[in-house]
Amino acid sequence: MGFLGQTRTQGPWKSWSRGPNAPSLPRQIMSTLLRLLLGLSLGCTGAGGFVAHVESTCLLDDDGIPQDFTYCISFNKDLLACWDPENRAMVPREFGVLNALATGLSDDLNKQETCSSACLLGLQDCATHTQPFWGSLTQRTRPPTVQVAKATPFNTREPVMLACYVWGFYPADVTVTWMKNGQLVPPHGSAHKIVQPNGDWTYQTLSHLATTPSFGDTYTCVVEHFGAPEPIRQDWTPGLSPEQTVKVSVSVVVLGLGLIIFSLGLLSWRRAGPSGYTVLAGSTYPGGNFCAGLFACGPFGRGEV
Repeated sequence: MGFLGQTRTQGPWKSWSRGPNAPSLPRQIMSTLLRLLLGLSLGCTGAGGFVAHVESTCLLDDDGIPQDFTYCISFNKDLLACWDPENRAMVPREFGVLNALATGLSDDLNKQETCSSACLLGLQDCATHTQPFWGSLTQRTRPPTVQVAKATPFNTREPVMLACYVWGFYPADVTVTWMKNGQLVPPHGSAHKIVQPNGDWTYQTLSHLATTPSFGDTYTCVVEHFGAPEPIRQDWTPGLSPEQTVKVSVSVVVLGLGLIIFSLGLLSWRRAGPSGYTVLAGSTYPGGNFCAGLFACGPFGRGEV
């Protein structure tokens, strides 16, 4: 694991530094870089900007102990000179057009005791500046978040492909397996992607499973990680597609409305009672008066025409 400290100098002569172990540049080194930047900018035409880049790097092992220290100077992304711990001196790294400038810069910095002293103490400075936050950054753990969803099948003849998304975990070591109805799925039946960093000290990965599900099957994505006290399990069962869900929902609504209308009609019919008529008092035709054919009902009873 490495920690990076950088110092840049660019027109109009502004400097900034970042990183836990970025040593402050002595004035002699700054003046050398400024002269380099000024000379190159005057000798070049048509360029939009010139940047002198100073970078110090600490390489640490798994226990946080510094193993290597580098100190390099670049100009417009071209590496010019770096600190050589074996020779204990700045040596040129540019052997092309800027070789003369790289050699002159190295010779100038080697004449300055402040530069050599700072580089000789590089490993010590790495240990001093990285230990305060080493544990909080590297010894922490963060359990993953897991979600299973259907994906578009690829490179398979199976009709269904499941994707198990695993993200937000630290450290990067993680194990993802698939189970079907409680039985482990062979590794050749699934495909895993390489763990990728998220850029915020967490990682993510993805696992695919191509299968032909049946009604009642249960697929489980099992994720094992150091940050989780027990394996994280996320189940998936076959269900209706979105189109089928809409059709079934519409059918249920229509059926429900039909039952409601039928119930209201039945209730109204039962409340109405049996149909019929009431016989008037004094009527000589308790069975009713019936007129048919050429017969007509007169004021005194039945008559003939």
